[in-house]
Amino acid sequence: MTPEALRSMTFPRAPLTRRGYSEEAVHDALRRCAQALTALTEENDRLRADMQRHRDWIRANNIGDGGSPTGVPTVDAVLQQARAQQSAEQTVTAAREQARSMVRAARAQAEAILQQRWEQAAQSPENDQEETERLISYLRQVAQSLTVTADQYDSKRPAISSPASPATPPGP
Repeated sequence: MTPEALRSMTFPRAPLTRRGYSEEAVHDALRRCAQALTALTEENDRLRADMQRHRDWIRANNIGDGGSPTGVPTVDAVLQQARAQQSAEQTVTAAREQARSMVRAARAQAEAILQQRWEQAAQSPENDQEETERLISYLRQVAQSLTVTADQYDSKRPAISSPASPATPPGP
C-alpha cells in the first residue's frame, strides 16, 4: 500500500436506497490500509532494534573517534586514515625498490671485483692464490647475505590491506 494508491482509490456508490459509498468496499480498503500500516510499524520496530544492536556493538568494540554520538568515525577521519595508508604504501614500495636496487648494485660490484681478481690471477700466476680464494669466498658470503636479507625482508613484511575490525558486527 503506497500513498499514491490511497490517493487514487475509488469506491463504488451505494445502492439507490442509501447515500454514500458501498460499505463493503470501504471496509475492505480500511483493512488493507491497516495491514500495510501494521507491516510498516513492525518493520520500523525491527530496524530500530537492529540499529540499537549495531550501536551497542560499535560502543563495545571501541570503534570510532568518540566525537560523534554513535561512536562511528567521521568522514574526515576515514579520509585521513585512507591518505595515511596510501602514503605508507608508497613509502614501503619506494623502500622495497631501493633495497632491490642496492642488492643489484652490490651483486654487480661483487661480480666486478671477482672478475678483476680472476683477471689479475690469470695475468700473474705468482700472486698469492690463497688470498684470491679468501677474497672470492668473502664476496660470495656477502652476496649470499644480501640475498638472504632481501628474502627475509620480503617474507616478514606485513601485508598491506584495509584495517580489520576486532570482531564482526552482529548479524540481522
